[in-house]
Amino acid sequence: DAKAAQRLRERAARLYRRGRDHALTALELARPGFRQALADPAAPAALRTEQLALAYWGAAAWGGMISLSKDDPETVADLPLAIHLAQLAWRLDPSFGDGNLASLMGSFEMARPGGTRARAEAYFDEALRLGQGRSAGAFVAKAEGIAQPAGDKAAFLDLLNQAVAVTDAPASPLALSNEVMRRRARWLIESADDLF
Repeated sequence: DAKAAQRLRERAARLYRRGRDHALTALELARPGFRQALADPAAPAALRTEQLALAYWGAAAWGGMISLSKDDPETVADLPLAIHLAQLAWRLDPSFGDGNLASLMGSFEMARPGGTRARAEAYFDEALRLGQGRSAGAFVAKAEGIAQPAGDKAAFLDLLNQAVAVTDAPASPLALSNEVMRRRARWLIESADDLF
């Protein structure tokens, strides 16, 4: 149902926008002028440790919003700002989120003009190393970010099957995101013949 799918994409983009806006508002309140510094490459923009999660989630939401708004040039034009926010988090703690930040950096590397596959793959591999097999999202990100664009169906399916096989320890902080990523991995496996 194309109309229903479009409505879901629009709703998801609105939710991503809200998430991004909440994160940026909190960062601005903690450091007035942050948004302006983020937009000015010459201005020093830095984060404190307690702002790391805000920066990660803000950048992730921003990236998600952009990926769902490719027909909106104004939104897509914000990609460098989203990447800059993720880079600030990366400078503070590359291991954040058991590899989730590294996955985000890999996705941004593949999306940015001039980004390289080799550098993106290094980020995705770092995400897998940091996740130690506990993060389904790291496998899905590498499948979609590296294997799919390369047309490597075997690697794509292998990575997705590894994502599906991820099990959660009791009360794992990754449980919810892993469940979402396992569902996405199953859907991608079912859709593989259409994607390749």
